[in-house]
Formats: sequence, structure tokens, C-alpha cells
Amino acid sequence: ELESLIPPLSNEEFKQLERNILEEGIREPLITWNGILIDGHNRYRIAQEHDINYETLEKEFDNINRVKEWMIHNQFGRRNLSNYQRSVLALQLEDVFREKAKENQAIQFKGISLKQISAEVKPIETRQEIAKVANVSHDTIAKVKKIEANATPEVKEKLNTGQMSINEAYKEIKKEENEQLKTQKAIEIIEKVYENNTNIYNGDCIEYIKTIKDKSIDCLITDPPYGVDIQFGAYDNQLSRKIENDGNIEDALVLLDEMLINVKSKLKEDAHIYIFCNWKIYPQFNQIISNHFQIKNLIIWDKLFMGMGDLKGNYSSSYEMIVFAGGNREFLNRPKNIIQCRFSDERFHNTQKPVELIKQLIENSTNVNETIFDPFLGSGSTVVAAKEMKRNFIGCEIDKQNYKITLKRLEDGK
Repeated sequence: ELESLIPPLSNEEFKQLERNILEEGIREPLITWNGILIDGHNRYRIAQEHDINYETLEKEFDNINRVKEWMIHNQFGRRNLSNYQRSVLALQLEDVFREKAKENQAIQFKGISLKQISAEVKPIETRQEIAKVANVSHDTIAKVKKIEANATPEVKEKLNTGQMSINEAYKEIKKEENEQLKTQKAIEIIEKVYENNTNIYNGDCIEYIKTIKDKSIDCLITDPPYGVDIQFGAYDNQLSRKIENDGNIEDALVLLDEMLINVKSKLKEDAHIYIFCNWKIYPQFNQIISNHFQIKNLIIWDKLFMGMGDLKGNYSSSYEMIVFAGGNREFLNRPKNIIQCRFSDERFHNTQKPVELIKQLIENSTNVNETIFDPFLGSGSTVVAAKEMKRNFIGCEIDKQNYKITLKRLEDGK
């Protein structure tokens, strides 16, 4: 146990020590405690191999923990160790410092007053003490501790020989941990999706997209947050609830961009893309979408009714825009870029789109059994329409209440 505290010499270091001893003999005594060798292990091996005389010196210590402290401090004073080697050595004292901390805490049970305790007994911070012994930062100790727990023998060997730095090894371990977390997250998402047997997920769309098979989506139809902090009505009901991730325009644009970056590899090369927007946000949406896909047209959805707003000083808002982008799959019948569709569905969401409108887009761009994806489901019009049109569908919605509404609509078929 005690010999394992001492970092082994490299082959070259051992050979040099052997040469020195053969020329000059063993000049310093080997140190023992209770007859156990605690310093001079390499010299002892050389002496045994070459039948060389040596002397011993017995030291006294209160207990084995004091022996460990002495051995490690002795190594620091004698050898030119790297920060990694110093940290590994100092971490061997972790249990020693913990024991010291317990001893200090136990003093209060010996009848000493609290005032005396605070004056005479300083609390021991284990990590700080270890860092002090190794003469490195707390951060370095934390990194080396993680390395010792997780690194392969090959990585540790590179650290010992100076071929890899502590930071490089730590980053490698963190990268592996992140990959494992991603894998675990993907498994959790897939399990959650299969729980309800509907291929839709309640959670962050970016995480969900990463679990989708590459080149598996035939058509993307979605109505993302616009970042306008929209809220309808003053009543505490479903239609007056604020939209998730709709707090400000910067966040909404970053979310759209990140979604498109991640979904690109999941789309088939000829897949069509439909992204709803309004005239206020269209310039920014157009710029972001065009960074990732070819924009092919701008579709106008004529709602066939007069919108709310300024009743005397402005035109009535009676349309929305749909950016049409993506691949070059052909239409069976060339559609117009103005679609008239009155909203006649039961209302579940304050920016809900008509199922009949979504069905027209699906009819224009896909065939039966092809796959539709909506990363911002809202109350689920896209997947309801896809189900009616006998298309496969996948989607996600971050808002728990809207997610439940979507499940109910799929169950009820409306």
C-alpha cells in the first residue's frame, strides 16, 4: 500500500540511479517505520540485485496517515514532478485530510467550549489542502481527480510522460461524457415518444431533431415562434395563454436558425419546406431560411375574414405568409401561391392554423405514407392533417398543455 504512493521512475531514471549507485554506493540510509520500508524502494531493489550494502533509519510516526503525509512531502522535495504527477500524489492524501477534518470536529465532544473551538481548531477544506500540498490550483486538482476516475491507462501514461496536458486530457473526458449524455438524452426522448405511441415529443425540438434518422423527412411544415410576445384576450383560458419561446425576436430568430441547422440532414434532398410567418417578421425569416435552403416562393394565405386591430387608421389584417423552400420534387398539379382558406376548426390555440390549409400543403408536396415533420406543433394541426391524409408524421411541442391538446386531437381525429 505505501509503495504505491510513490510514482514509479521511468526506465531512463531508474538506469541513471543504478549507474550512480554502482559507482558511488548507497550513501543515504533507507527509511523504515515499524520495520516497513517507506523511502528508498528503488535503491533497495538495486541493492538486492547487485548485493550492495545499505543502512536503514527507523522513523517514528503516530499513525499510518502521518507516514503517508511524510512520504508524499518527501517525494515533492526530492523529485522534479509535473503538475499532473504532483496532483495525483496529493490526491492520495484526500482520505488523510478527511480524517483530520473529522478529528477536528470531534473536539467539540470533549467538553471544549465553542469559543475555544473556533479559536483553536480551524476547519479543514480537503480540496484546498490538497491543492496547497501539490502547489497547483483547486481547478487543476478537480480536473486531475476526474482524469484519475475516468481516463484510460493510455491517457494516464501520456500525462506521465508529458505527451498530453491536463487540460487536453480533461477536454477529452468531458467530450466523451457529453457524447454519453447525448446518447442517454436521445434514448430518453425515444422512450418518451414511444410511451404515447404517437411519434410526437413533449420537449425541446433541437434535442428531438438529433434523434431523427437522416434523410427521412419528406416535408417540413411549421409555424415557429415569431418573437412578438403575442397574447390574445384578457381571460385565463387556453386561447389567452402566452406562446412558449415567443418572448423576444432575438431568441425566436436564434431558435429558427438552430432548428434549420439541425434539421437539414434529416430532410430528403427533394423535401419541401413550409414556414409560416407574418409581414413584420418576414425579412428576418427570409434571411435565415435562405442561409440554409433555396427559397422558391412566398405563399399568401387569405383567411377570408377581416382581422382585428386599428379599425379606422389601418388596413384589416386578413392574410398570413408561408415561406416555401427546399428541394425540387415536382407537383402533380401546379398550385397557385395564394391559398384561400377560412378558419372553421374548433379553437385550441391562439395562433392555430386550419387543418384544411395544412392538408392542401400536404396534398401538394407529398404522397401517401411519406413523412411530415413539425418541430413547433402548437395544438397539433399539422399532425392531425397528416393523419387524415394517411401520411406518417413526427413532431414536438415544448408546452405541456399544448402537447396534451395535440394528443387529444389525434385521438378524437379533429
